[in-house]
Amino acid sequence: MRQAHLAGRTRGLRPSQLKQLERLSHRRHPDDSGADIFTLERLAELALKLEETLHLLIDNRGVCRLLWIGPLGESDRLDRHLPGGSRRRSREWRLISALHGRRSPDLVPDGRDAVIALDVQPESWLRYQAVTSRGGTRSGSLWVPEPMADCGWTCSETGDLPMLCSCQSHGSHADPVGEPFEAMQQHPTTVEQVLLLTLTGTDQARNERELAELEGLTRSAGARTVAVCRQRQGQINPQTLWGTGKLQEAALDIRKHGATLVITDRELTPVQARNLERLLDCPVMDRSELILDIFAQRASSAAGRLQVELALLRYRLPRLAGRGLSLSRQGGGIGTRGPGETQLEKDRRAISRRIDHLDRELGQLGAHRARLRERRQDIPGVALVGYTNAGKSSLLNALCDRTPGGAVQAENILFATLDPTTRRLCLPRAGAAPRELLITDTVGFIRELPAPLMQAFMATLEETRNANQLLLVVDLGDPDWQGQLKAVHSILDGLGCEQPRQVVANQIDRCLAGALERIRELEPEALYVSATLGTGLKGLRSWLEQTFWESTPEAVSPPLPEPTGAPPNG
Repeated sequence: MRQAHLAGRTRGLRPSQLKQLERLSHRRHPDDSGADIFTLERLAELALKLEETLHLLIDNRGVCRLLWIGPLGESDRLDRHLPGGSRRRSREWRLISALHGRRSPDLVPDGRDAVIALDVQPESWLRYQAVTSRGGTRSGSLWVPEPMADCGWTCSETGDLPMLCSCQSHGSHADPVGEPFEAMQQHPTTVEQVLLLTLTGTDQARNERELAELEGLTRSAGARTVAVCRQRQGQINPQTLWGTGKLQEAALDIRKHGATLVITDRELTPVQARNLERLLDCPVMDRSELILDIFAQRASSAAGRLQVELALLRYRLPRLAGRGLSLSRQGGGIGTRGPGETQLEKDRRAISRRIDHLDRELGQLGAHRARLRERRQDIPGVALVGYTNAGKSSLLNALCDRTPGGAVQAENILFATLDPTTRRLCLPRAGAAPRELLITDTVGFIRELPAPLMQAFMATLEETRNANQLLLVVDLGDPDWQGQLKAVHSILDGLGCEQPRQVVANQIDRCLAGALERIRELEPEALYVSATLGTGLKGLRSWLEQTFWESTPEAVSPPLPEPTGAPPNG
């Protein structure tokens, strides 16, 4: 059975050269540490003869399992070329490279070679020059993985080749400056480890707010952010959006922190997503797909699941990747022979049929909701709208805490509420039956809401368009509340909502004094409440009663808290 596998630039090599490489890969090396000096000398001579860099991957028994010809950067993952599949990947590896030429006199691993070498997590990496010095010796250096180093490696030994081959232990001379890679990757396997890849502008404050929002979306999806890779937005690369150097840095961070997923803050085309996955060797998800994933987790009702499925299918239809002619259906007879219909085309047709079916079901759902609205058209309705996590569900629970429907789920996460929930608010009157008002908690908005999501959730957004009054909830405790307010107004205008909008400033107990002064300038008629403490709810009920029945004296907004210059405790 063949123990070693030749890979890399093998095309064009003569049979005699291939035979020499195979014989060299069959030679044994010392167990656990060190290397056979004769093998490395012959490896250097072949590297000079072929004018290629040669790499050996040796296991803990001293057996060479892979001989790679050419730069490591031309490979995807070294362990994918190992004979025997995944059962060979759990061994302790040693990597040896005979470098052709003098392009790197200091022998520092850099670029994609340093990234690819980390995939197999070798205990050491011996790099030496194939050409000899004036004294007839070959210089080299021994490197060990180091998470804190810029290139992911740190040098533990330098010297001539015989001295490096006789080292008793490859890692004994390394100073443990940082944790080993294995220790940094000891996180629960159930939690996705995410690297965020972002493009930043000139506004530093806005960059931090957008990054915080992306991290919040990642937490809402149940993942954990382990690293962030930023690049200043300049001339855009249409193939990948990010530059080659920054992507190499991101690939190195993926190996350093054990990331299993990359999330970008820009929407990617199908070609860009495939190019990024190829260069990073890691699954890539853009911001739109992340939001769709959160909605898929939050969908609890049948209507919500239908809408999420429709949004996901519309998003993934142009991003299908098939295997081409290998799954084609052959025809028979004149004019039908040839590759026929590929599996990719069949998948697209099946998804298109499913989308048409879901469209019909959502149309029936919209008609059913229209009939429900006709039954209660005598009762005025109010829709709570606003940015995600602005406190709409908490405000609904505070206003309608005595209703038999129970409390609505309210958590400090993005998109905690997906399905619209309607509660009845009773406003008591002296000597008469209480007045009734329907208040609907809607799904939260977010900047650059994905188009497939907007189209799929039109049935849900009908509750917003058919309300008599919109209460636009703003979280003053968020540093970016002005940008969120602007984004909500823009989305409502895009939906064609012409109902009157009343701004409700929430979290007045946790905001800065400057936020109160600023919103007073932007929205002089705003109402001020704290859904968690109950502050201002009486004034909000009075405003609702005056707005719909005009039978009460003019409602007075609750007094503003005294400016303190810092958010109060609580």
